[in-house]
Amino acid sequence: MAADRTPGREDLITWFFRASALLDPVRLAIWDSQGLTVTQLRLLFHLYEREGMSNAELAEAMYVTRPSISALLDRLERRGFIRREISPDDRRGIRIFLEPAGREAVTSLRPAIRRYVADLIAELSDDEVAAIARSLERLVQAGRRRQSKKAAEGRDV
Repeated sequence: MAADRTPGREDLITWFFRASALLDPVRLAIWDSQGLTVTQLRLLFHLYEREGMSNAELAEAMYVTRPSISALLDRLERRGFIRREISPDDRRGIRIFLEPAGREAVTSLRPAIRRYVADLIAELSDDEVAAIARSLERLVQAGRRRQSKKAAEGRDV
């Protein structure tokens, strides 16, 4: 991108992918240490923040279909990261909880992920951090609206 022109949407798309790639070393470390995909780890993080979610609640939080969330849960349950319990409020409902291995995966990885990102943003000025934070917040909100619409239509994002 030339220094004498204002970045456009195509530039933003390019930089978005470059910024996303900065997390590749963290993703590889997660895979190496826990054998978890990023999607599986996201699911564990959701449960860490709010245990006892239903399949439907998890699907909505992750913007995926119920069949997709069921397949993720099956794999994590087989590996001992989560357990399913019958809901005491509704015998037909199932609630999802972390097993000790799932809790350990989140608590051991969360500080490393935060440190890695904090080191990256440490080189930015306060104004740059504020501008990026505002822009990312708006981008995430736009993404959530789009993903919610697709999930409501029964499609994965």
